[in-house]
Amino acid sequence: MKRPLMIAIVIAFFAIPAAAQNKGKRGFVWDDRPTIVFGEDVNIAVTGRALVEWRWFDPDIGEDLFALRAARIGLKGDLTKHIDWEIEREIGAGNLEEDQSRIEFGDWKDVFVRWRTFDAARVKAGRFKMPFGLEQNTGVSELDFAYRALGSRTTAPGRDTGVMVSGELGRLVYEAGVFDDDGDNAESSEIQFVQEGQDLENVGPSFAVRIAGDLFRAIPGSGRLRSANVGIAYTNSDVPEGLNSLRGESFWGTENFFERVYVKGRRQRLGAQFDWSPGPTSIKAEWMQSREQRNEQSNRNEDLSDFIADAWYVAGTWFVTGEDKDDNVNPKRPLLKGGPGAIELAVRYERLGFESASKQGTSFTNPRAEFQTPNSDSVFTFGVNWITTRWTRVIVNAIHEDFEDANRTPIPGTTSFWSGLVRLNIVF
Repeated sequence: MKRPLMIAIVIAFFAIPAAAQNKGKRGFVWDDRPTIVFGEDVNIAVTGRALVEWRWFDPDIGEDLFALRAARIGLKGDLTKHIDWEIEREIGAGNLEEDQSRIEFGDWKDVFVRWRTFDAARVKAGRFKMPFGLEQNTGVSELDFAYRALGSRTTAPGRDTGVMVSGELGRLVYEAGVFDDDGDNAESSEIQFVQEGQDLENVGPSFAVRIAGDLFRAIPGSGRLRSANVGIAYTNSDVPEGLNSLRGESFWGTENFFERVYVKGRRQRLGAQFDWSPGPTSIKAEWMQSREQRNEQSNRNEDLSDFIADAWYVAGTWFVTGEDKDDNVNPKRPLLKGGPGAIELAVRYERLGFESASKQGTSFTNPRAEFQTPNSDSVFTFGVNWITTRWTRVIVNAIHEDFEDANRTPIPGTTSFWSGLVRLNIVF
């Protein structure tokens, strides 16, 4: 049997709640996932996920139609009531039509340990997501859509190795950390300055901070808006000379609609987020911007204006079957118990664009041009989420992309693209 499909079947087997519920007992316990309990505050749980999807494109952009989006396996647990930990690794993803008979391990995902004695100050060390981006810091299996918004995948930094302090101070939650590089999403391997397979030197260290809270509770008469969460985030790092800027990829990651430009100096990100989930509905919005210096990067070694990436999205969801929109949505009437499961409608509009701070003179696409010819990708997504059990979900998305520059699209000369997918999420 083909390797990726076998992985999905194995994960699905573990996700079936066939074992009896032994909550509160020592030994083997099956609640949300298989767990071995050694004592009141010591346990080890097995985690896994498989995301299998079928896709279509109009016009055809040469992408695979049937793919394993992600397959991961991991362990997590508590060492004491003061310390928890997690390890997760990719175990296979790609085209399901290829015959691959052996399991190949991919990238490490989360690998960290956390000290959590005090609510006001918890310390986390290892590899994990930097505190920037509401959607980027939402697990792939908990997203409202099959894919994160373009800005969340490109502008937000993603995972890195570092140390972070977080905690709760009244209505505010804060996260602040120092990291080795500047996140996986910003990685570049420009061959002019680094050997193939090696990381760039002198990237970072980077600093990241995010502050969020339900600040509307402090406003008299705010009503149901009191449950809304707002936040801001910031990162700062140094980027070495080279074609090391952020870049723009189309929604499927098949084509760069904005290639990297030469940068040197400081990269700063600024972000704002809004998250409101009243009852069975939700509204989420984010804005984020990156500014990268281009010191001494002109053809005459003069400074160029900053390179800017702007991104935002607005999204809304509604459970037509009446479930409350929270972090652990369980169907009121699960499919395996005679009900329809939970059915949710979702819609999102987003934009990711790149440009230079300078707008004077003639624009060019040359990576050393002072006035960069701008380009953007605007995307509308409509989705239906069918949560059949707390372990399984079916996602259907219809996606429309519209590019600003007709010369820089997956098919040059064509600016408008439709695509769609049907995905099965299996998570425990």
